[in-house]
Amino acid sequence: MPQRQIILVRHAETAWNRSRRYYTGQDDPDLTAAGEREAGLLLPHLKAYQDAHVLCSPALRARRTAALAGLNADISPDLREWSYRLPDGHTVDERCRNGPCHHDLWDDALHAEACTGECLPEVTARADYVLDCARRLLAGGRPVVLVSHGNLIRLMTARWLGLPATAAAHLALRTAAIGRLAHYDGRPSLLGWNFSPAFDAPALPRPPASTNSGAAPSAGRIPPTPAPPQPRATDAALQRP
Repeated sequence: MPQRQIILVRHAETAWNRSRRYYTGQDDPDLTAAGEREAGLLLPHLKAYQDAHVLCSPALRARRTAALAGLNADISPDLREWSYRLPDGHTVDERCRNGPCHHDLWDDALHAEACTGECLPEVTARADYVLDCARRLLAGGRPVVLVSHGNLIRLMTARWLGLPATAAAHLALRTAAIGRLAHYDGRPSLLGWNFSPAFDAPALPRPPASTNSGAAPSAGRIPPTPAPPQPRATDAALQRP
């Protein structure tokens, strides 16, 4: 297991993800049934990181994803959703209907003139802070896993690569997807991106028919959803002064 990697995990699907609706930042929906399956499919791909430093957004959808993926996570408030404070229910398609969509969230001019929530410079500072803390944890010799939200993960990735925050607009990311950050030839690099087992991994072979009286389980079935873990104190390295 590479010791000096940051593994990024986006939470699995919610109903709002399916309809491409914006979150206000205060919403806390649970996973859909499809989202539970997506999260369960992460398990074999994250098994090597069971002993990593695992930090998770306090949102229910992130904690449920971590639990279904077999991760024992500490809660970090700095990994929370970007607080957009946009109108509830507003969809990406509605915002893009009248021309090319630049996604207001990544528009410097909009944030300079009409930001009503957590503005781009503010969330960028939060992303930079999380990355600084992750670097300190990596120095201890164990990898770091961050379970968070799509736009924050995209932003952290752009900043790790030394790019401006607005470059994150070009880093599309599925639900229940994995990214990997590390140094390559001495430079901060992107080793993997947007790998989602629900989309990219080959289907599991169907198990042989059972010889007992019970019905054979269907292929790809995951166990019942565990209760979300209770938040624990964030790792001391992530405590703000």
